[in-house]
Amino acid sequence: METSLHSQLVATVQKLIHAGYHYDLDGLAALYTPDLRIVMVQPDGTLACFDYAQNMAFFKNLRDSGATLLNTAALFKLAEVQEGIGHVLVERTMNLGNGEQRIVFSLMLRETGGQWQVFREHAVVCGKA
Repeated sequence: METSLHSQLVATVQKLIHAGYHYDLDGLAALYTPDLRIVMVQPDGTLACFDYAQNMAFFKNLRDSGATLLNTAALFKLAEVQEGIGHVLVERTMNLGNGEQRIVFSLMLRETGGQWQVFREHAVVCGKA
């Protein structure tokens, strides 16, 4: 099945990647909804779950510790809107504390006040890149 990429969704996720790369907490706050829920499947099959506050604390910790900036490379697989909900699949290689790993993200977005925001993020950490 061939699909085109919804340009506004791609642009929003690119802004999110840029904000995360720079540990820009204000930028992240504008792109995530307060009811954010993140579920990440680890390479060993366990789940790591985060809410908005925990996610923001994670990025604040990285910023405050002087952590190396994250990789911004992203391969967009899907970006579409169905019944008012945006869905983006993007593959990235990132170091979230355990070395470079390939991670596939499934992001769900809703439009509020003319701006798309992420309210659900599901990720599968595929292992070492």
